[in-house]
Amino acid sequence: MVDSSEFTSIVRRYFKVATIVALINCSIDYRGRAASKAGKAWRLLIIKEDGTVLIHEGKGREPINWQPKSHIIVREGGNYVELLAIRSKPHEELRVVIEPPMYLLVTRLTTARFILLGAEKDIVDRIASNPSIIEEGTELVSREVSTPHGRVDLILRRRDGTLIIVEAKRSVADVDAVHQLRRYVNYYRSLGVKVEGVLASPKVTPQAMKLLHEFGLRHVKVEPLSTTK
Repeated sequence: MVDSSEFTSIVRRYFKVATIVALINCSIDYRGRAASKAGKAWRLLIIKEDGTVLIHEGKGREPINWQPKSHIIVREGGNYVELLAIRSKPHEELRVVIEPPMYLLVTRLTTARFILLGAEKDIVDRIASNPSIIEEGTELVSREVSTPHGRVDLILRRRDGTLIIVEAKRSVADVDAVHQLRRYVNYYRSLGVKVEGVLASPKVTPQAMKLLHEFGLRHVKVEPLSTTK
């Protein structure tokens, strides 16, 4: 826990070389491409080394306010601290008025090689290398096929010549994925092609499953690869 003077000194000293995380009682005033105000409340403030500022409340994953790569000014004003995050292009100003006490953490965050497991590409690669995951006896025709409605992840072919359009999702497939698959299927049917549609994902929402049945499409459970080479 720090007071106004300590908070001001620490932010001035470290904001360009470390990440500052603070639990603060504050009000917020934003002016720029739009305008917003938020009354006094306890919030989580994050100031990154590049001047990016994020302010979070107790619910949701998105910050209530955020501003990238800003110039940070902090000054005392009696029994409070005023923090300004200012951008020039476009001109934006985020003003945070903070009342003591403040709870503060200063740390250096580093980077390392980032590997995303379970990306959609992993599922597409897995099906492309073994189309029988979708249906026994099918073969790969193509992948990443452009259409007026977007890119089809995979097109497979049954022995009888029927094409299978595959829309892959890395986690829980929702109704948007079903509608996207249906657009692909309808497009190929409009060309006179005999085609079916498959939504491939680890899980599917109940609403999406209901739509699949209504549209004559189906879901195949496909888990992403658990490791990468």
